[in-house]
Amino acid sequence: MITAERKPIDEIRAMIAPYKRVLVLGCGSCVAECAAGGEKETGMLASTLRMANKMDGKEVIIQEKTLDRQCVKDFVILLDDIVDQYDAVLSLGCGAGV
Repeated sequence: MITAERKPIDEIRAMIAPYKRVLVLGCGSCVAECAAGGEKETGMLASTLRMANKMDGKEVIIQEKTLDRQCVKDFVILLDDIVDQYDAVLSLGCGAGV
């Protein structure tokens, strides 16, 4: 059984601070079951990051997407057409997905 827990928001913000275009990438499998990285959590985290950056006066593009499974190549290749639009991908997947 895989379990997951989100990192503290300050730690996440520090990790993505150098980037101007960030994709928050959720996973609809393991981490969705433990409420740490599914579609709902991905949306909430992306929204929190957008608000925090806006309050700090930073112009950062933060978008979100959730794959059915990050650990399956057939799903990951769905990002091929969009991944080059971002400076960083913030994965909410489990260790296998990342």
